[in-house]
Amino acid sequence: MNRMTTMKPDWRLKLRLISARILIKLGRLTHADYSSSELKSAVDKHLPETFPIEVPVSKGELSLLEAQISMPKNEALIDVHLLGSLLIGPTVKPIYRAHITIHLQAYPIYEVDTNIVKLEKLLVSNVQLVNDEYSIIEDSKELLGLLFPVPFQNLLTGTVKSAIGLLTGGGSDLAVDYMKLYLSGSKQRILDYHRPQIEALVSDFAQSEELQYQLDPKEFEEYLFSLYGREVIVEEGNLRFKF
Repeated sequence: MNRMTTMKPDWRLKLRLISARILIKLGRLTHADYSSSELKSAVDKHLPETFPIEVPVSKGELSLLEAQISMPKNEALIDVHLLGSLLIGPTVKPIYRAHITIHLQAYPIYEVDTNIVKLEKLLVSNVQLVNDEYSIIEDSKELLGLLFPVPFQNLLTGTVKSAIGLLTGGGSDLAVDYMKLYLSGSKQRILDYHRPQIEALVSDFAQSEELQYQLDPKEFEEYLFSLYGREVIVEEGNLRFKF
């Protein structure tokens, strides 16, 4: 009895591991579940995150602000809705600013050799504009500052459209064609222009090492899974670690 009360922590761990292994072999311990809220808490540690966006003129950035995560019971995937913002131009006075939602789906995979859980087969299925008070589009002479030196701007008369027309000369300059999107007044057209970049950035981020999860050997459940775990899947609305 005294020997049991003075047992060292490593012996307690060994006894827990032996007991757990017996339960696994008997089929009494088959899996451990993580809920959508637990998964969201893990993702929230990496948000917000900001990435540069390539723009023909000026500069741009995509910010991922928050995530909503669900795991439909009738599907084997993780469903993620991201709230983000797209900003083009100087931060203090942008020519375009909008909140966007990004819907993506992915499947979890567990690498037995490295004890890492990560995402695969990722699909960005939708990028949508949010029409709120945050949203702006500039179609006035603020645009000229991105194309003309300040002294030359004072010599221009007429509309922004006619001023931009001076640069084209019937040609197809990339910067001028891009600025013409703003003259349409359509926030959606500008978002559509940047959508391929947005999808690529989100896909790379979701599959980056930053969002991979390395099992922690200091946590008993995770250490146990690193020894006897077989796969990680989405099942019955949970992220399921299966022995």
